Amino acid sequence: MSTNSADPAPAIDSELESHYNLRARHPERGAIYHGFAQRSAATRRNASAHLDLRYGPEPSSTMDVFVPQAESPAPLLVFIHGGYWRALDKNNFSFVADAYLDAGVAVAMPNYALVPHATVGAIVDQVCASMDWLMGEAPRLGFDPGRVLISGHSAGGHMAAIMACPQRAPALRGRLLGCVCLSGLFDLQPLLRTSVNTDLNMTPAEALALNVYAAELADVPLLLAAGELETVGFRSQSEEFARYLAARGRAAQSMIVPGRNHFDLVGEFADPGSALFAKTLALLRGARQ
Repeated sequence: MSTNSADPAPAIDSELESHYNLRARHPERGAIYHGFAQRSAATRRNASAHLDLRYGPEPSSTMDVFVPQAESPAPLLVFIHGGYWRALDKNNFSFVADAYLDAGVAVAMPNYALVPHATVGAIVDQVCASMDWLMGEAPRLGFDPGRVLISGHSAGGHMAAIMACPQRAPALRGRLLGCVCLSGLFDLQPLLRTSVNTDLNMTPAEALALNVYAAELADVPLLLAAGELETVGFRSQSEEFARYLAARGRAAQSMIVPGRNHFDLVGEFADPGSALFAKTLALLRGARQ
């Protein structure tokens, strides 16, 4: 995979920069990720962990799958990590599996290439294609391929929504229980006028092609969550997309989580005592749409 050449970048918009440049806004994210990494190291020592399974030819095409001990195949939660397509790794988020395993749910976490080694569009294609391999491995790994919930955080939330489109992830057709997006990005065009795109190098055409509003999503429930302490930009991404879907008769719910920001929202998703966890588990236990 290689990156595209691009036209000269548009000028940075100061308001959009304040909404989407989270490195400047959240210097505490390092401590949050350190805590996640410590918890994840313990998770990866769990006997339920199938680590670094290869789903494709790229060095980055690896996946972890955590499967609970159960008499019958468990429903599957797919979690796609964030990092603006330029940072982080599945290993940072293994801890997310803990509470779901305790609830009898299997969890899969695909890794993917990062810019500048791939374009954003190529990364999205890579993650979508990973589902072909994963569904084929269900008998060996011991989860139920007919009960799948897609989820993701930030950039991963964008990719989760894209994967809910049968044309983009045909291996999931007829298998989805729903989609949960944490601080998801559904319209990428605002990023073109921020410093984030210095790394992403997205063209206007690519941002438009990856706009989730234009995707033909499967008719499944969508839960779009954001933290109360997030920027207006990120909260609006979830709230506006939920309104757009609801106006078209889709089962979409926006959820603002009190006291959480863009980064610690993932901890809430993994907390068995939280309302966000309860809503996710309810989707996993529902009937396939």
